Amino acid sequence: MPAGVITHIAGLDVQVGRFLRQRCAWCGAVLSDYDLALVAVLEGQNPRPAMWTVGALVAIDGAAAWVVEHEDGAELPTDACAQLDPAVTL
Repeated sequence: MPAGVITHIAGLDVQVGRFLRQRCAWCGAVLSDYDLALVAVLEGQNPRPAMWTVGALVAIDGAAAWVVEHEDGAELPTDACAQLDPAVTL
């Protein structure tokens, strides 16, 4: 993995009014953050942006983000936030 990459565990997405946010289930880092009033879509299309699948491992490197393939029960990647000292992610 390149330096600066950290892998998070996608938590539930939550919408309050026009705001939609998804955080890491472990450390709380923001994975997605939208003001739905500012999202442009074609008429008739679902205006809600796609969110990460809950429980997916999401690698973040600056503005780039991607899903990391992971088998259930396998060790987490070494760059996972859950591998950090718990005091760091409180």
